[in-house]
Amino acid sequence: MAVISVSPGVIGAFGANQHLRQSFVFLNMPAMQQPEAYIGGAANLFDAEGRLNNESTRDFLSKFVQSFAAWIKANRKN
Repeated sequence: MAVISVSPGVIGAFGANQHLRQSFVFLNMPAMQQPEAYIGGAANLFDAEGRLNNESTRDFLSKFVQSFAAWIKANRKN
């Protein structure tokens, strides 16, 4: 499992992300630890149609998804 949190403010996504991860630990659920993804200031990253218009965020999310795919491959049970 991977967690991506998004918020309109600066640090709200960080708090939500960490709180959810604590729940995963309690429930003994495996979750990718790194990289973490919490994205603040979401209102400035998307256009009126909801499309991501920030290239650095797009690049980060692409790398995050690649890391998650590698994590799944490394942790899957045959």
